[in-house]
Amino acid sequence: MASQAQIESTYNYLDGLWRHCLGENADCSGAMYDGDFALTLEQAQKKKHDFALGHLSIKPGDRVLDVGCGWGAMLSAIRGRGAHGVGVTLSTKQYKHCKRCGFEVYLRDWKAVNPAEMGQFDAITSVGSFEHYCSDDEFIAGKQNQIYDQFFKFCYALLPIKRRMFLQTMTFGRYVPDPAKLTLDAKKGSDERIMALVRKFYPGSWLPAGLDHIKETARPYFKFVTANSGRLDYIETIDQWDIRFKRFNLKKIIAVLRIFPYFLKDPELRYKLESARNNCNQECFKRRLMDHYRIVLEKH
Repeated sequence: MASQAQIESTYNYLDGLWRHCLGENADCSGAMYDGDFALTLEQAQKKKHDFALGHLSIKPGDRVLDVGCGWGAMLSAIRGRGAHGVGVTLSTKQYKHCKRCGFEVYLRDWKAVNPAEMGQFDAITSVGSFEHYCSDDEFIAGKQNQIYDQFFKFCYALLPIKRRMFLQTMTFGRYVPDPAKLTLDAKKGSDERIMALVRKFYPGSWLPAGLDHIKETARPYFKFVTANSGRLDYIETIDQWDIRFKRFNLKKIIAVLRIFPYFLKDPELRYKLESARNNCNQECFKRRLMDHYRIVLEKH
C-alpha cells in the first residue's frame, strides 16, 4: 500500500489549490454524467453521491464508514441524508480540513485498524482510495490479491449481513502497456511514458487489473450487485477541472505559489506537475490504458 508519506506527496501539496478550485469539500474523483454531459460538474458529483448512497439505502441515523475520505465530499453527502459518516485518511491536510468541518475522521491506515474498535456500520464507501492499496513493490512480490482479500475481509467484519459497500476506483484498461516497459525514458507521448508519469503522480500505487479482478477478490465476502464504467465521465470531469483551474483568482495564485517549496522536499514533484500539465490521467482514459468503475457489493 502507498505509505502515508506517498499519499501526502500526492495530495498535501494540492490541498489549497483543490479546495479553491473545487470547493471546501473538494471531490477529486470522477463525477457521474452517465451520458448527460450538459450537467454541471457539481450536478454530476451530486449524481454520483446519490447513486452511491441510494444503492446503499442510506437513511437518517445510519452510520457509514468512508475509507479514504479525502476532503470530505462523501462525508458531506452522508450528512446531507441525516446519517453519520466516519472517515479515515492518510493525508494530514485532508484530516485537518475534515476535522475543521466537524466530521468524525481518523488519521489511520485501514490496515492498522482493528474492526472491533470501530463497531458496526450500516454501509461502507470507498471513492478513489482502492487505487492506493497495492504498491508497485507489492505487485511485483505477488501480494496484490492478498491485499485486496485483506481489505474486503476488513469491510466484511464491519457490516451486518446484506448490507452494502460502494467502491469507486480506477483500474488498468484494455490497452495497458507491458508493466516492464513503463519508463520515463520511453518515447515522448508514447503509452509507456504517459503511464510512467501517472505512476509518478501516484507513487506506491498499482491499479487492479479490471472489474473482473475486483469481483473475484471480493467474492469470498461480498456478492456483486452492479457496476458501470465511468471512463468517459472521468474524461469530462477532468475537462471541467481544467476550466476551474484556469480561472483567475487571487487565492488560487497564492495556493499555486505555496506549491513551490515542495520542490525542495519532493524530487519527484516535477514529474507530477508534468503529468498534471499534460493531463496524463485523462489521456490514459482516452487511450483505454485505464478504466474506471463504480461498484456496488453486498455482504453474503
